[in-house]
Amino acid sequence: MPSTTGTIALNNFLQSKGKRASLSWYDTSSGPAHEPEWTSVCKIDGEAISSGKGTHKHLSRDDAADQALVKLTAEWS
Repeated sequence: MPSTTGTIALNNFLQSKGKRASLSWYDTSSGPAHEPEWTSVCKIDGEAISSGKGTHKHLSRDDAADQALVKLTAEWS
């Protein structure tokens, strides 16, 4: 089932604005290898605009993407 939130929604939004190539991520993990906590920073044109945390990298990116989408929708609409 397709997702309408997270990284997919952010990618779709950026593509609709002609800015898909401007997206980049900075990911780090901490904690034990069997139970890491991931932190992802969402960057647009090299500028950090949101961050998220999760037990898996894709979850932390989705968290950051949701926050970025709220911010970008308000700024670019």
